[in-house]
Amino acid sequence: MTHNTHGPRREEIAATIRSCLVSAIGSTMAADLIADDTNLFDVGVDSMNMTDLLLQLEQRFGFTLAPDDLSADLFTRFANLVAFVESHVRRN
Repeated sequence: MTHNTHGPRREEIAATIRSCLVSAIGSTMAADLIADDTNLFDVGVDSMNMTDLLLQLEQRFGFTLAPDDLSADLFTRFANLVAFVESHVRRN
């Protein structure tokens, strides 16, 4: 088994996104309760904190999002957002 030394692993990316998500929605919920199939709108994501979340992710992972990159599907499942961030991190 080989390890990718060119960036964070999926688990690290997911943990960072969970932390940013909890911060953005101002929640006291435990980040580890956010599973891959969690609908982010169901845990409190709205248009205002979505912007905050995306800004945090850009800063944490060092990429810039284009408006064309964004869709509501990103927030229907936590796994969708993780895969999206992962693809942007891999490009850098």
